Amino acid sequence: MKFSELKSKVGNLGFHAYATDFSTVISNKLDTIYTIDNNMLGMISFYGDAVYVEQDDLLKLQKLAYKYSRTPLDEREDELKFLVKMLPENNDYFNSYLYSDPDGIAIVNDSGTIFTTSEYDKLQQKYPEWLPKFDKDDPHFEFVEDGK
Repeated sequence: MKFSELKSKVGNLGFHAYATDFSTVISNKLDTIYTIDNNMLGMISFYGDAVYVEQDDLLKLQKLAYKYSRTPLDEREDELKFLVKMLPENNDYFNSYLYSDPDGIAIVNDSGTIFTTSEYDKLQQKYPEWLPKFDKDDPHFEFVEDGK
């Protein structure tokens, strides 16, 4: 399970999920209910102070926490989403972003395509002489949040 999926499902129940350096926390507005260790598979802590949470909700949260805790650590992170800038400078008339249609034909246009790393890697392998390999520190790659 990806973190964004956990966050969405917990949010649909009226609770919150957020990540710290060491753990992922499921809480209501006042208290932590569960923490899931970000460095060890299967480690969950329950906080009994949250006893006023409805039992049905508590069970649903427990199932989500367990499923997330059993997800391999390297599979929890969401894929990066980014635009690929093809020319170094923008002007007022034209942005130069990579666009790819569903058939994998690549052109440069002013809006571009939002890629994940796996999508871009496929396209880069098709056009290795024209497209740089993905590198999160390369200025060609402009990251976007939640695909927007």
